[in-house]
Amino acid sequence: MGTRRTHICERLAARLRSEGAAAFAAHLDFAELSSIDRFISAADYLIGSADVLVSAAGLADGSWVGAQHLAEQVIPPMIDRGRGDVVLISPELIGASPAGADRMLEAWLAGLDAEFIGSGVRASIVRSTGQVPPDDVACLIATTLGSPRMHLRIVDVIPSGRESATSDGLTRLGSRGGCNTS
Repeated sequence: MGTRRTHICERLAARLRSEGAAAFAAHLDFAELSSIDRFISAADYLIGSADVLVSAAGLADGSWVGAQHLAEQVIPPMIDRGRGDVVLISPELIGASPAGADRMLEAWLAGLDAEFIGSGVRASIVRSTGQVPPDDVACLIATTLGSPRMHLRIVDVIPSGRESATSDGLTRLGSRGGCNTS
């Protein structure tokens, strides 16, 4: 796991390691390509190739190029192995959402879908109508990725107390604070 605020990821990595998973946390800054290269080298050395890429996509802070650079390094080994998941997190889940962010994510998802045909790799978007507690989003992703039968495509997480005003057939889950993934 990588972030500019490493202490946040280190707590989750420690919890995952205590449950038997291979996980580490390191500095990662999408605005600095050399940071991405160092992160990938460390991950490959410490735990091997990634099975899952969960990315805030670099839309909120303008580091789209960095998000693409990371994906270019993580996704090809997934395709070579014939399995993997790429989950794009919409920026409104972590802060302000720039204009056009949903369209950019959907365009990226469409491109990934075309690249992943027949590869065994899946791509998804998790987005919201507003800020949602991070644990709710993490639980949704962990539960879905842990089940070979479930597959996220585009999931709208609706914050507590809000109702969906659309009927476009997308999966919608209400935010209810915490979850049990076991």
